[in-house]
Amino acid sequence: MTTTDDQPASDDGATVERLEQLLDDWRGRIDELLVQVDLASKDVSESVRSQANAAQNAFLAAKNQLARIPKDAGSNLGSLRSGVEKLIDDIRQAYESAEASIRRSRGE
Repeated sequence: MTTTDDQPASDDGATVERLEQLLDDWRGRIDELLVQVDLASKDVSESVRSQANAAQNAFLAAKNQLARIPKDAGSNLGSLRSGVEKLIDDIRQAYESAEASIRRSRGE
């Protein structure tokens, strides 16, 4: 099985681009979620805003870590990629939790 560490440097750029695109997609989803939070009732809004903030914080941490990849590429690429992927998973979990709270508040 080939890992990112075993692949040529050109694949490093593709990995970074894929992660950047994934983060950009999540940025859009988080922005939409924040609009929904603003439209939610006040009692729901507090809880959901906390979850949305967790997603936003994980996004910012992932974006920061991803920005370091070109400088640290090579032997560190695998661990940096894993770190970014873990943060993206944190974004997904926080997002889904906030989205579920909004659906419940609407009786969906």
